[in-house]
Amino acid sequence: MDFKNFGLSRDLLYLCSLFLGSGAASFLRILRKDCTIRKKSFLITALLCQASCVVALLAASIILSRGLIFGVSIIYPFIGLFFVLGGLAVYFPRAGGYPAIFFAGLCTVYICFSFLAYPGLKEPEQLAARATGTGLVIKQKDGARDIDTSFNGDDIIGFEAVCVTANPAYPLIGGERRGLITCILGNREELFSFYGKGKKQQNSFRGSWGSRYENFYLELPVRAMPPGIGVKVLFDGKQLYFDPPVQL
Repeated sequence: MDFKNFGLSRDLLYLCSLFLGSGAASFLRILRKDCTIRKKSFLITALLCQASCVVALLAASIILSRGLIFGVSIIYPFIGLFFVLGGLAVYFPRAGGYPAIFFAGLCTVYICFSFLAYPGLKEPEQLAARATGTGLVIKQKDGARDIDTSFNGDDIIGFEAVCVTANPAYPLIGGERRGLITCILGNREELFSFYGKGKKQQNSFRGSWGSRYENFYLELPVRAMPPGIGVKVLFDGKQLYFDPPVQL
């Protein structure tokens, strides 16, 4: 699943199965006794167009992946699902097709929206923390924030982050990694959440089938960051770390 063009090849194969299902339904409708000559003419034209799309999409998928796409077994349930949706849409457009496609689209939009709510990790997300006499000053891309709290040398400042990796079989977003630094903790109790409703946002994607949800935690003794001294915390989806490294 790590070969080049996997995502594009997968999505083209899904489209291919959608047109294949609709083509099969068009063929079955042609064979019905109540199909008029005019309707048969229309369905034959549609069937030829669908067959052309199937051949073109299948060829493009095979070329882009060099045939490796068929070795990824996790995509087969989705191929079957798109085949069924395409068939229902043509054979039972009002009774089954439209509701099924609407429901499938709704699920896709929900999953994609929940996942895309996390920032991308093409570049490591970072924040700067500087100790003051009464707490911390936190700086991110959207500005600075003051956290008023009293620390002593034995206290622990913690940084928490989360990373989600979408199921590789999901259309459009499959295999992509996203994440964010969620909050700062003092002695393992939350001092500040960067996203306000972050807990709800984090949980929105947790139940998605086959996707990975990982938490990261990094801590720093207060004595390693006396007033006036700052640290830079980075998160790249694989680790949460200080840059440059902090001597504990």
